[in-house]
Amino acid sequence: MTTAHELQLSTDADTAALWWAYRDRDLRRLSGTADALRAVLDADPSLAVAHAAAVVEAMFADAPFDVEAELAAARRGNAAQDWERSFVECVLTTASQGMWPARPSWERHHDWFPEDLYGLELVIFLTLMSTDPDAQDAALARALRTQEAVGEHVVLLGFRAMMAQDRHRLDEAEGLASRALALDPSGFLGGHPMAHVYFEAGDHASGAAWLDGWFPGTDQHADFGSHLVWHSALHHLALGNHEIALDRYLHCARRAGPGGLVDGTSMLWRCQMHGLVGPGADPAETPVAQVVAPVVDRVPFTFVGVHVALGLATASDADGLRRFAANAAGFTAPGSAELLPGLARALASYVEGDHAVASDLLLAEEPHFLRYGGSHAQREVVEDTLIQALLRAGRLDEAATRLTARLDRRESPLDTALLARTARPTRPPGPRAGEGGAAGPLRPRPDAGSGRLPR
Repeated sequence: MTTAHELQLSTDADTAALWWAYRDRDLRRLSGTADALRAVLDADPSLAVAHAAAVVEAMFADAPFDVEAELAAARRGNAAQDWERSFVECVLTTASQGMWPARPSWERHHDWFPEDLYGLELVIFLTLMSTDPDAQDAALARALRTQEAVGEHVVLLGFRAMMAQDRHRLDEAEGLASRALALDPSGFLGGHPMAHVYFEAGDHASGAAWLDGWFPGTDQHADFGSHLVWHSALHHLALGNHEIALDRYLHCARRAGPGGLVDGTSMLWRCQMHGLVGPGADPAETPVAQVVAPVVDRVPFTFVGVHVALGLATASDADGLRRFAANAAGFTAPGSAELLPGLARALASYVEGDHAVASDLLLAEEPHFLRYGGSHAQREVVEDTLIQALLRAGRLDEAATRLTARLDRRESPLDTALLARTARPTRPPGPRAGEGGAAGPLRPRPDAGSGRLPR
């Protein structure tokens, strides 16, 4: 069978329809992807690419598939198409050699078959998590090549919107996100970059209100939804709605996957820095320091390692941070040995109250923050930590310089209050860089505060 992207599948039409339904759910980050893939395997147990996909789901998403059994089935399965054979070979290489040694295989697969959105998704993930200085440019180039092959697609619109907002091209990001939402009104691929646009514009009241109105119409069982709750928490933290921000944190902390390991750790650390909870305190039923514990010694990529360090910091575990710094020097994930030890040592000094040393160590890391991976909104927690360390060390001019630069880019009640502590005048209101006029790139939204997202 042939899809709109002209990729043929080595199976009957009914099974092919099940495969593309599974791929649609996976690409749109919806719930039920494992069940949808199992339906494909039940319909045609000989389809090699489906067994390879089961391996990917197990390795990258902890789906309940037997990796060894699926690898064996992929090897002996039916793969009559060139793209299928290439995809299966990439998965076999990943399983046998590891994620990072397999990266060149995934890059070749995308070079040969740019129309394969599954392959694009994986190569972009590896590119963005590689800590390469040009990772964002390389990932965007691959997405644009796929766009040439397949035309307009909500996956590509959403990704391009994310890349635009991270570079503070907010008008472009809002346009791309709006188009993605027009194609898929309840879809995370448009909603996620739109949430980032509100954050980067500093329009926190409108962003919180928009999420309150949009989120209930999304897939409430999808794991990715907890990340949008995290976005709501960021807005409410900035607005001073501390009770709501803490409720949103508790929602993120009790969710599996990135909701706890990434979003929970960074949000709790923010709450501690801004005094919503005390140092070392965690109101979650399962403290995030326990959530990160299983990966302390086996960080798969630097971005996770950053959040492991933050998780240890939330418990004021200076000894654990120093052990993590020592161990990270031997990690094999790209950039980990270079980037994680200094950050971990800085956080150890911070939780011990030695903010002068923490400031020096974080200043040495500052040129490399972009390489940590993730979005600017996710990396900003490290910028926040540096600013807090500088303030507490009495290095007010250095803190003020960074706060002024952020306020030049966007409004922030939090940053304005922090800047006042440095005795430097606050920035007068007006358009920020990347905004489309005094009102910014977004339409006005109603005031926030209803708290209709999960609590």
